Amino acid sequence: MRPTTRFSALLYRLSGWLRCRIINGHHGEPYLERYHLLRLPGGGGVYLHRFVASDPDRGLHDHPWPWALSWVLAGGYRELLLAPAEAGERVVERPVRPGRFNRIGGGDFHRVVLPEGGEAWTLFMHGGKCRDWGFLRLDGEGRRRYRPHESVSAEGSHYHWWKRAPRGRALRRSTAAARA
Repeated sequence: MRPTTRFSALLYRLSGWLRCRIINGHHGEPYLERYHLLRLPGGGGVYLHRFVASDPDRGLHDHPWPWALSWVLAGGYRELLLAPAEAGERVVERPVRPGRFNRIGGGDFHRVVLPEGGEAWTLFMHGGKCRDWGFLRLDGEGRRRYRPHESVSAEGSHYHWWKRAPRGRALRRSTAAARA
């Protein structure tokens, strides 16, 4: 990974005290470290997220919440986003840089793509769960098909996961930020 900022290093040290869940892709590769901060009324949550790799290339995904808001604290990423139907339902790309807020609606389909060797720290909050989530991929005929996420339960994504989760410092986390 490329060198990180002092602020990233500070976030890494602070996150060592927080309850953490490492989220893996479909081949077991870690791509997101989720640090629990607090629950919101109505079942939502606030987390410190550290992306250590791009979202796995399973297609664009939606979220199980009616809304989510992300504030990029350090690093940054490119977001691949499905434009609305009135814009032709094409996939657009936009940079999301430090200091920027990113609102993600429940019906939005997107994918986070990191620069090679990069990472991104975000403050992430969302509303209560209102549905399951999944992926939008092109089929062999070029049509978009929705596929439900099959391993949500297997990943330990339950309402109170953070009550028993280990602290960040007890896990095998990517250490690039610690070297800054």
